[in-house]
Amino acid sequence: MTQKLITAWDIGGAHLKVAQCTQQGELHQVFELPCPLWQGIDQLEKAMGAALKNLKHAAHVNAITMTGELVDIFPNRQAGVAAIIECVETLLNDHHCQIYAGTHGWLTPKEACADWQNVASLNWHASAAYTANQIKQGLFIDIGSTTSDIIAIDAHQVQTQAYTDYQRQANSELHYTGVIRTPLIAIAHTVPFDNKVMRIAAEVFATSGDCWSITGQLDPNHIQDHSSDGQSWQKEDCIRRLARLLGTDAYQFPEQNWLTLAKWFTQQQSQQLQQACQDVLSHHNAITAQAPIIGAGIGRFMARECAKQLDRQYIDFSELTTPHSSQAADHAPAAAIALLASQQLS
Repeated sequence: MTQKLITAWDIGGAHLKVAQCTQQGELHQVFELPCPLWQGIDQLEKAMGAALKNLKHAAHVNAITMTGELVDIFPNRQAGVAAIIECVETLLNDHHCQIYAGTHGWLTPKEACADWQNVASLNWHASAAYTANQIKQGLFIDIGSTTSDIIAIDAHQVQTQAYTDYQRQANSELHYTGVIRTPLIAIAHTVPFDNKVMRIAAEVFATSGDCWSITGQLDPNHIQDHSSDGQSWQKEDCIRRLARLLGTDAYQFPEQNWLTLAKWFTQQQSQQLQQACQDVLSHHNAITAQAPIIGAGIGRFMARECAKQLDRQYIDFSELTTPHSSQAADHAPAAAIALLASQQLS
């Protein structure tokens, strides 16, 4: 292919997301690969190697963002940024690598290691900035497997109260819950079950992915994360894990009891997200009641429900790309990094 291409790499602690587009901003590929980085930097090497084989064309520019520096194989975030960049440079042969630094623009690998604070965990900013280019005012919500980002947009600008994960967690812009990896004990300590209020085990016996799979919002065949016991995400396995939280076995109660409990957990998680959205909106009085919610991430069905509950229009991130792409919406930071690079680095 003679047309210049940009490949974007969103390097997380559990997944590697990759997107490729043309200089004109036309997306060609968006995909995700498992990358359990907490098991070692070799996991990133394997995932990137597999991604390079999966890409149909070589890139002229590689645009990079990351959150993987947070995993516990690194003594601190600075060391994590440096290790990830070293790995990326080796695999991509430093071939036009540009690291996203938000309002600080794009940095070379060497610059990014020196200015690591403006590189670490900034993929959310790319998604919000790309959305702000096209949406004058609204609330951008990206719900992934582990976390949710809730970012206000006004006058085509990202209107964030904070910039670092530490600051964003303090004001709900980073809402640490997702639709697959969140332990259910983090959502509730007691549950209604069998006409009783039951305490649940303080163990990672089951996660949010079990409940969303049981209720049918997630396709068990498309989840790339491991479940808490390493078994499948099919309903039978999900219900078995759910039962462990109550110190019992699935067969001891009718299936409907477990479906009801799974639905209760999803409602609790949705209500907590809605409250976080209201917390963020409370700091932005300029955002009108007519401003839409823009949903991204594999859990954006929660954002759609949140828009309904808050009586706001819903816009799917997939509608903001060319061509419209549900995969781009699933992995918005990767798509956004590629598309921002096509505008800013071409």
